[in-house]
Amino acid sequence: MRVPLSWLKDFVDITEDIQTLCKKMVDIGLEIEEVDYLGKNVSNIVVCQIEEIAQHPNAERLLCCKVNIGNEIIPIVTNDHHVQVGDKVPVALHNAQTANGLHITKGKMRGEPSFGMFCGAEEVGITKDYYEGADYDGVLVLRKGAEIGQDIRKEVGTDDYVLDVCVTSNRQDCNSVLGIAREVAVALGKTCKEPDVSYTEESAQTTDLVTVNVQDCDICPTYYMQGLTDVVVAQSPLWLTSRLAKVGLHGINNLVDITNYVLYEIGQPMHAFDYKEINNKTIIVRRANNGEEIVPLDGKTYSLSTDDIVIADATRAVGLGGIMGGANSGIVDDTNCVLFESATFARGNIRRTSRRLGLRSDSSARFEKGIDAYTNNLGLSRALHLAQKLGCGKVTTGRICVGVEGRERTVEFETPRIKQLLGIEIPNQRILEILSSLNIKTTIDGTHITCIVPAYREDIARDCDIIEELIRVYGYDNITGTLMEGSHITCGGKTPIDAHLDSVREVLNGLRYDECIFYPFAGKALFDKASLIPVDESKYIRVMNPIGEELSLMNVSLAPNMLQCVALNLSRQNSKLKLFEIGKAYLTDSLPLTKLPVEQKRISICATEVDFDTFRTNVLQVVSTFVGTKGIKLVRTTDSALLHPGVAADIYFGDVLCGYMGKLHPQIAANFDINVDTYIAELYVDELWNNKKEQTKFVAFGKFPAITRDFAFLCNEEVLAQNILDEFLNLPLVESATLFDTYRSEQLGAGKKSIAISVVFRDANKTLQDNDIEKQAGKALRAINEKYGAALR
Repeated sequence: MRVPLSWLKDFVDITEDIQTLCKKMVDIGLEIEEVDYLGKNVSNIVVCQIEEIAQHPNAERLLCCKVNIGNEIIPIVTNDHHVQVGDKVPVALHNAQTANGLHITKGKMRGEPSFGMFCGAEEVGITKDYYEGADYDGVLVLRKGAEIGQDIRKEVGTDDYVLDVCVTSNRQDCNSVLGIAREVAVALGKTCKEPDVSYTEESAQTTDLVTVNVQDCDICPTYYMQGLTDVVVAQSPLWLTSRLAKVGLHGINNLVDITNYVLYEIGQPMHAFDYKEINNKTIIVRRANNGEEIVPLDGKTYSLSTDDIVIADATRAVGLGGIMGGANSGIVDDTNCVLFESATFARGNIRRTSRRLGLRSDSSARFEKGIDAYTNNLGLSRALHLAQKLGCGKVTTGRICVGVEGRERTVEFETPRIKQLLGIEIPNQRILEILSSLNIKTTIDGTHITCIVPAYREDIARDCDIIEELIRVYGYDNITGTLMEGSHITCGGKTPIDAHLDSVREVLNGLRYDECIFYPFAGKALFDKASLIPVDESKYIRVMNPIGEELSLMNVSLAPNMLQCVALNLSRQNSKLKLFEIGKAYLTDSLPLTKLPVEQKRISICATEVDFDTFRTNVLQVVSTFVGTKGIKLVRTTDSALLHPGVAADIYFGDVLCGYMGKLHPQIAANFDINVDTYIAELYVDELWNNKKEQTKFVAFGKFPAITRDFAFLCNEEVLAQNILDEFLNLPLVESATLFDTYRSEQLGAGKKSIAISVVFRDANKTLQDNDIEKQAGKALRAINEKYGAALR
């Protein structure tokens, strides 16, 4: 919210410097994001009066002037022939800086001295909204009453600060100059003046001119309308347009400028309808029809739905409620009668419409945060006062009001409640002073406090809201550190599973994997890319109020976001990737939800430009942090919608499925434009944690030597190497068994392969002999041949 300091001074007597003001505003909870001095780019430019003009002796196009700058007469050479003796103009003196970046120094022009330069509006940093004549492309001629020698910034109105105040979502009353002024008055301990809303009704009855029908009070709780007859459309005075310019708006005409002025000063969005464009003299507030079209003031055509609010006459929509007026009912030069609209619209509808249509305005921004009925009435009265003050027309008699007017609310509580929440006591007299400064009428009877809250403070509804107001003004520094009743000091920490996940992070970081953090939701388009078949959107939990369709469905897997990240990095020439994420999948048995979904913790691991063995080792190292190295099995899977059917495996611990891993399916890789070998795994943390080994025990290194034997088997293609390894691992003297080669050739025959494994034998009590190994190996070889038809080569 941009608020000019000069505008605030209309309501509060501010004598403090800008630093003190900002500090006091921050102390009561207003965040000042920026302080912008409008004249910051201009220096050493003053008002001068031309005393003498003569032709330059050496140049026909130049004039030599003598100008009075208040304390001396100096020479200035100019090429602007429209200046005259007696004119007051801006002059940039020696070492001056202009708004358009020029640095001015004194010197000679074609042999004649010039101690500076006359300036136009561009050099001074203003437009026609600030000063009369500023639209002329030449030297700016100032008003006759300009003070000679005065800093030009004071003359043209740029000697002013604009405060950019961050207004929190619960303080919609502060989305206006008046709202900020009320807070400034509290911060400075001063009084805030109310705006002048007086006017005289001197024209036809408003109800004789128009009929208002609000068809759905849920979308429009309050609607006010009153107008002007005998309208004169003209340019607004500079005091009004300059204020609009300081908040970023340009003057259009007196009627439109008044609605914009009230929008910023009072916080009430308004619209002015040209009465002659209202068919059957009827205003209808209704939901739009599906497919109904409207052309707002931006000139574009929008197709509407029943979630949108329109202001219509008997035959067509003439405004998009709460967002923008229609081009077919705006103010034009021959407008003779005007109807002012001041209303409250359902913030949810305004937000959804604005987002869906991509149409935002200053009005929609305020309606999205909420407008109260009190402000509706105040804003319309202020607009009529300004219209009468500027001679825009005659105010109609009577005001049409549909809905409930803003009312004060009563909040009651006991004074001990203050200490219960804050831990400190505030003297009763100070309570009365603070609440009075906030326009909250308060009485204290013993320990009972009765507060009457003004209608514009819709954020105050309970005792805790009043107490929050008290402490922000009384000062948070006055709070002493005390424990709440019934509480005790605790030692912070993480749950055991979260602490273990930190150790998982350390393992993966040690393997040079980088952690990623993604949103827990995505869109159907992304989920479709990560699947061989289109996903069924009805099986996903939908976000109730998504930012957009691309973030509307809760994740059931961490893979889609991970693959999108891989694709993004590859597109930026980061090809060697090792990434992981610790997140959640959101699973449910049925939709719509009848109970909270299962939030399943998972670990997603992904790497590019690695081989399968390396990736498998990395993944199993993570698994082993939970369950150790014994009992882990990889079982080939061929029905994955994500992984390559020949390079994919489910990860089991005993009979418990703990995740999957493998190479990305070529079609999925193509969907993401991933053109390098990519491996991905997803581990189910809860299943791993539930089977976590109790304690790692140290086992001494064997005193007796190990003996290694290599075996090569000829078997059918469908035989899994893991099955052969398991037959050896089940033997009591086998310490380890690993696959080190898989071979295929024409000589072996179609559908055949050779598997080579290395087996380590060791006895903890003696040195093994050949016959010991042959007995053990014989058992495994016979079982392998019988079960899998694999023959020793």
